[in-house]
Amino acid sequence: MIKPIKNKLDHQTAKERMEELILSSDDKDVLDEIEVLAAVIEKYERNHIMTEAPSALAAIKLRMEQRNLTARDLEPYIGSRARVSEVLSGKRKLSMDMVRALHAGLAIPYESLMKKEEIGSTMAVEVSQPVLTKLKELGFDLNMKDIGGFLRSAFGPNFVPALNRRTRTQRASGKTDLNALLVWQAAVLTKADQNPPIGNFSRELIDKNFLRSIAKLSTHPQGPLRAINELSKQGIIVVIFPLLPGTFLDGAVMLLKGKTPVIGLTLRHDRIDNFWFTLLHELSHLAKHFQILSTSDHVFFDELDVETDDEIEAEADSLAKRSLIPARFASVCRKKFARTEEIESVSEQAGVHVSIVAGRWQKENGDYKKFSRLIERNIVRDMLRSA
Repeated sequence: MIKPIKNKLDHQTAKERMEELILSSDDKDVLDEIEVLAAVIEKYERNHIMTEAPSALAAIKLRMEQRNLTARDLEPYIGSRARVSEVLSGKRKLSMDMVRALHAGLAIPYESLMKKEEIGSTMAVEVSQPVLTKLKELGFDLNMKDIGGFLRSAFGPNFVPALNRRTRTQRASGKTDLNALLVWQAAVLTKADQNPPIGNFSRELIDKNFLRSIAKLSTHPQGPLRAINELSKQGIIVVIFPLLPGTFLDGAVMLLKGKTPVIGLTLRHDRIDNFWFTLLHELSHLAKHFQILSTSDHVFFDELDVETDDEIEAEADSLAKRSLIPARFASVCRKKFARTEEIESVSEQAGVHVSIVAGRWQKENGDYKKFSRLIERNIVRDMLRSA
């Protein structure tokens, strides 16, 4: 019979009993006792121990960072690639077999592996004064005490700060301030909610032909603005919101209230080619990965200077590249001694702005001086200032 934990001795005894149970059979009575015992231990630790064990997901992510592990390295402990992905995204709970394997193989404490994610106070999310100062400049006059309400308003009443920090698909610098990133996302969602789209979103319409049609708008003098208006007609909101201190991304795609796609762009590189590639990259996530986006409150954060071997990001990169410059025209971008006339010819044949072709050549060849005069700069931010 499980008793309340009243002191350190009771606490130690309960933890020892927990370990015995975890290493024993998986019959229903044992699993029930583990669940009840875990709740009793967690309650005592929350009330009497200042430094709590991290949640299971946080503990796994921490060990991955400490040992430089990839998701594939977790397969021996968790199972298939799909199962690892589900665990890391918060969609699948750990089984007892996984708990045993992660403890034995990666030395993650049982108390962390058995700890449930808790609906916590949004006030636990702390942001720096520079972030608050920047938010004020951008129209959000918030104090530290306001952050909790701001996040609840943006994400909904069931917002879980610990979970939201860790269930984001993030292609971003290791220097990123995750709390600042979370607040940036909340600001984007807030602005999106204030500016609903003209039309209703239909996932079926976001295909390669649609992406090509958006890319071809780049040849218009007001191309970025026209693209944003066209996306609004298709139920997709584009929000321009600058970087906050501690964040480094180019763009992100998420859902507002679980259904309306929102693309956030920072315009940190005010170049025509960067705008169009970032926009098409986020649209490619919608075309290829909407199912992922619509489950587990996902968001794709993209710092496109960061190289990654993530399959999802590779798919989005590839579709964005093909949408801007179809494969039959792309060989010139790999031609080391390409001439200006060739870049301009491909631009005309592909029906896209010459900056896009020049920027692609620079990226492919690692040379950012050649063709630099073909790349228009410092016009997108002013054009979209009110977007």
